Amino acid sequence: MDLEKKYLLRLPDENLVMTKDELAAHVEGILKDHPSEFMNGYRVWYEGFEGCGMPSPDVYEVIIETMRAMDGWEDIGPMRWEKYGVVNPSFKNLNYASAAKDDPNGNFMLQHRFHLGAHYQGPDGRVFWIPIMEDFNMRGFERKDGKYVGTMVEIDARGEYASQMVEVK
Repeated sequence: MDLEKKYLLRLPDENLVMTKDELAAHVEGILKDHPSEFMNGYRVWYEGFEGCGMPSPDVYEVIIETMRAMDGWEDIGPMRWEKYGVVNPSFKNLNYASAAKDDPNGNFMLQHRFHLGAHYQGPDGRVFWIPIMEDFNMRGFERKDGKYVGTMVEIDARGEYASQMVEVK
């Protein structure tokens, strides 16, 4: 008789049953070489398991426990997320700087190349604040002498100019 606890995962196409070790291995696979700077258990559920609704409390606890035990992820406590509200705990990817910023198919992933709300200096010395960033739409305001000047401009995120932009504090 198998006494190991089984975890039920209600997914869009099917219900899966996994052991704790299988569930933890899947979470580790999702987070290995992940390009995001910050992550939380709900995001792992939605992106990695293609989950819908909320993970059950016991599944969520295994996700969090696995994230806490993994090298390269630091528990930073509560963090506000646009999609999830305040999530505690949230995690920081300590390997973010060296993580690949393209998807497995080599497609450009804008959200991992630029930080929304950050300031970037272009190759011509101009500094831009980036308040809008979507798949094909990155826009910014030029900042000069501590003030935003001019109108909002569109920056081709896949272009030569953007590829030379560096984040400034």
